[in-house]
Amino acid sequence: MRLFDFRCRDCGKTFEDLVQDVRDARCPTCASADCEKQLSAFAVGGPAGGGESASFGGGCGTGMCGTGGCGLD
Repeated sequence: MRLFDFRCRDCGKTFEDLVQDVRDARCPTCASADCEKQLSAFAVGGPAGGGESASFGGGCGTGMCGTGGCGLD
């Protein structure tokens, strides 16, 4: 199973869901199955060699970004 970000097309709620298949996602607010998978911030990488591991500017939160300590640099 994998964790994905979704947005419900019926009520507009954004949520995370742990699903085997993205077609199995259900909105926790209205129970609709009409959900679209979103691109999560975790899945987006920053520029190569930029010293930041994620494009949203916070790195991975370990404080080791740019040092080679986490293996993602």
